[in-house]
Amino acid sequence: MEQILVDSDFRGMAGVRAVWGGGYLQRAMNCLLRSCQRVTIISGFPVGQSFETDGPVGALALAAALEQLGSRVRLVGLPDYLQRLEEPAGLVGLRHKQVFEPMGGTAADFSLQVQQHLHDFRPTLLVFVEVPGRAGDNCYYNMHGQEIGSQTACWELLLELSRCPSIAFADGGNEVGMGLVAPILERQGIIPASVQTDCLVLSDVSNWGVHGVLALASGYLERDLMLPSPLQPLLESMNAAGIVDGVTGRGTATEDGRPAVEGQAMIDRLGALAQVSASAHHGNIIIDNTTVPEAGR
Repeated sequence: MEQILVDSDFRGMAGVRAVWGGGYLQRAMNCLLRSCQRVTIISGFPVGQSFETDGPVGALALAAALEQLGSRVRLVGLPDYLQRLEEPAGLVGLRHKQVFEPMGGTAADFSLQVQQHLHDFRPTLLVFVEVPGRAGDNCYYNMHGQEIGSQTACWELLLELSRCPSIAFADGGNEVGMGLVAPILERQGIIPASVQTDCLVLSDVSNWGVHGVLALASGYLERDLMLPSPLQPLLESMNAAGIVDGVTGRGTATEDGRPAVEGQAMIDRLGALAQVSASAHHGNIIIDNTTVPEAGR
């Protein structure tokens, strides 16, 4: 599954994986299933005056899967971003807006909102899906090397103030979590984010990494946790709300320039592998010598 996720290698992640080594998909699944009681999912990468389609698809897919497992979920992001996700969230079955928790405003306001969230929700896991990460110079950059600090928030504060495990899904180098492979990225001429998480999943498109973890979990738990909506209408719904492709900046049903048919083929291929995996696993699932908690059964 890891190899499939970086086969296209249009962002250089196959090379990073070759140096860093494999096994991260399994580690991320282990972390997810051990700590899925209360999960905070952060997403939303700014593009111009909007946000990109890579990130929200994965965030919604993960939230839908976790709710199926009995987890409590909060989708966290900037207010304008979450407002754009209301209709797409309904397509995956997330019809109750209480899963949304907007954060933003001044640095002081944002800090208070983060602290309040951690106090009230008490997350057992933080998941970042294509989220801008602070570089070593304390700036935030997009894929073109442009500084975008005024368009995002210091989501690293959640990591700094909490003690729960964390997972990041990323594909280019400038996202939260990429600090784990920063030296490799620097050798490729990329300005990497310096922020590290406990687990990092590399893929050609960050959304695809989420599908990979959900496919692996589907096989282990013998339950279909894959995206419950066809990809094309989900992307079209996001386009209608103003969410755009992160590479082209256009309101098309694409992810980082890749057409929906390619993303759907990736989901279908991973789902088929999950079914093969399910046939080899039966009974009580033990992961890293830890029984899956009730929220993950």
